[in-house]
Amino acid sequence: MDMNEIKNCAVIGCGVMGFGIAVVLLNNGFTVTVVEKDEQSLKRGLEHISKFYESGIKRGKISEDKVKDNLSRLKGTVKIEDIPYDSLVIEAVNEDLSLKQDVISRVESVISEESPIFTNTSSIPVIEISAVMRRPDRFLGFHFFNPPPVMKLVEVIPSLKTDERYISFAVEFAKKIGKEPVITKDTPAFIGNALLIPFILEAIRMYEGGISTPEDIDKACKLGLGYPMGPFELADFMGLDIVLAIADNVYRRTGDDRFRPSAKLRELVSAGFLGRKTGRGFYDYKKPKLFGIEV
Repeated sequence: MDMNEIKNCAVIGCGVMGFGIAVVLLNNGFTVTVVEKDEQSLKRGLEHISKFYESGIKRGKISEDKVKDNLSRLKGTVKIEDIPYDSLVIEAVNEDLSLKQDVISRVESVISEESPIFTNTSSIPVIEISAVMRRPDRFLGFHFFNPPPVMKLVEVIPSLKTDERYISFAVEFAKKIGKEPVITKDTPAFIGNALLIPFILEAIRMYEGGISTPEDIDKACKLGLGYPMGPFELADFMGLDIVLAIADNVYRRTGDDRFRPSAKLRELVSAGFLGRKTGRGFYDYKKPKLFGIEV
């Protein structure tokens, strides 16, 4: 398994995380196939990639020639079977165990027996996802942080069945695409979200208890604790459905009260108020935005 032999990558799921992962891979010279569940979702995901690059050109972050070259290496499909045989695959679908297992089992029948398969899971143990695989030794977590084109961290999460060769490969691949890898045990929520989600949930409980407003709690965290975003701003940016899914996944597996979702969070998600991507979450937004781009 030679790092230099990897030319093709596939990203399954082109939502907030998937499209950002695709951008990272395109920026690093790979040919990228993005896979979505239907034509409408695929069109929306490809439009997000184009708009991200258009914004980058306007802000002088990337040249038109570079964008043209990147987009020439981008392909979209609604069929997992269209993924090139020699691809490195990164699964980035919703935080649902059965969905991830279905995707991974189908991927395994399409690509080379030696190609690595990564999951961008943010909370589900890798060993659970790999239960459907013939070759779980080549499977591990490769968790980007939002937004992937900006955030430097990638969590590398091997399961008990992951072969050491693939762990070493994942660490080197993260460095190759300009990220800083950390290795974490295969426990629910891993490192980042094990710290972040209880922080967000505690802030919501403070709000529910009438201690302060989302605006002032965010201000206190930014001005007093030095955080770049407050917990409510960050939750809206992540997507409240994502925050709830992570909290539910960990709480169900561990019973740890730090991850017990609040009634307010569940209420907002039930109402479809998911944060920036829908135009309303804990805050109201005139138009939904993704990385500062109106979508």
